[in-house]
Amino acid sequence: MPDYPQIFLNAKRSHALDGFHPWILDRSVIDPTLPLPPGTIVDCLLPSGASLGRGIYNPNSRIRIRLYQKTLAEDLDEAWLLRQLERACNLRNFWMSRNHNLDALRLVNSEGDGLSGVIIDRFGDCVVIQLTAYALLPWLDLIADWIESKFAPQAIFLRIDAATAKQEGLESKDELLRGIPPTGPLQIVENSVKLAIDLSASQKTGYYLDQRANRAAAARWIEAGPLLDVCCYVGGFSLAARQWTPATEITAVDSSLRALEGAERNLQLNGFPAIDFVQADCFDYLEHLVSENAQFQTVILDPPRMASHRGQVAAAIRAYHRLNLNAVRILSPGGLLVTCSCSGRVSREDFAGLLGAVSRKTKRRLQILESRSADFDHPVDTTCLESEYLKCLICRVE
Repeated sequence: MPDYPQIFLNAKRSHALDGFHPWILDRSVIDPTLPLPPGTIVDCLLPSGASLGRGIYNPNSRIRIRLYQKTLAEDLDEAWLLRQLERACNLRNFWMSRNHNLDALRLVNSEGDGLSGVIIDRFGDCVVIQLTAYALLPWLDLIADWIESKFAPQAIFLRIDAATAKQEGLESKDELLRGIPPTGPLQIVENSVKLAIDLSASQKTGYYLDQRANRAAAARWIEAGPLLDVCCYVGGFSLAARQWTPATEITAVDSSLRALEGAERNLQLNGFPAIDFVQADCFDYLEHLVSENAQFQTVILDPPRMASHRGQVAAAIRAYHRLNLNAVRILSPGGLLVTCSCSGRVSREDFAGLLGAVSRKTKRRLQILESRSADFDHPVDTTCLESEYLKCLICRVE
C-alpha cells in the first residue's frame, strides 16, 4: 500500500470527529495551506497520531478533505471505487427484486452510498453523471467504464453545475461524455405516468427522481376540487394528481417556459384532460391569488433550493413561511397542503416549525398527515444527516 501524505486535524474544530463526518472543512486542518494538488489521497490524523481515516484533498474547496474510509487498513484505489459502485447497484437491484423494476432511478447517491461528490442517475438507455466535488474527477473514466460494462447505455452525460465549479475549482460542464445522444426526449414511466425527459435542457440530472414516491403519496390524498401546483417543473405532481382524480381542475405554475413546455408535452403524452399551465414567479402568483380571494382544495409547493449554506437559512425560512402562508390563505377548509423543501440546511424541525407559525398567523389548524423524505434510491448516511435534504409534508388544513 502506498505511503500517503499525512494531514493533521485540529481536534477541537474538526466537524468530522463527530461520527466520522465525510466532510473535513478547511478550518479543521492544522495547516490548511499545504502545497498538495487537488485529488491527492491523504491520511487524516489527530495531533496525538490517532487515525481518523483516509480521504481526498482539495486545496480549492472549503470542504478541504472528503473522507471515504474510517481506517487506514484499506487502500483508496480503483478496486475500492468499483466495490462501492457495485454495493450501490446491488442495493437498488435488491429493492427492485422485491417491488418492481424502474426505468429511471438514482444509481449512486453521493454521501448516501459512501461516494461523496458523485451522483449517477439512469434514464432508460441514458446515464447522467453529476460531479458535486473535485474528489472523484480523476476516476471519471473508471466510473464511465463501469457504467458501460454494467448497463451498456446509449449515452453517458457529464454535468458539473456552475456553483460546484466555483466552490471546487472546476470547469462547469454539461456535455456528452460517451455514446450517441438521443435525437429527442427520452420516455420514462413513473407510477404509470409517462414522462418525456429532455436531457439536453433539463434541471439537475434531468428529472427529480427523489420525489417519485411523494408524488404518488400526495395523489392518494387529493380530493376532487381545484388544485394549484406551484413550481411544477415538467408536471410530475400535476400529472400524478390528474391520473388519480381526472375531474379535478388543475393550475400548474412555473417561472420557466421551457419547463412548462415539457409539462404540456407530458400531458399530451398521457392523453389526460387539460391542465392550465401558467408562467409566473411563484411568490407573485400566490400573492395575486390571495388578493383575488381564490380558493383551492389542494395546493402543492415544490420550490427550488433556497439555502445552500448556513448563512442563507434564516432568509430561506422567511421565504418558505411566505409561500406557505399564502398557500394556506387560498386553501378551502379541509383542504390539502403538500409542501416541500429541498434545502438540506433547513432542518425538518425548522420546516415543520414554520408551518406552526403559519397556523398561528392564519388561526387555522394544520395536521401533518405524512412526513416524507426522498425515495428509496436516495439513501442517507447517518454520519452526514445534512444529505437528507428533502422534506415533503402532506397536511390537512382546517
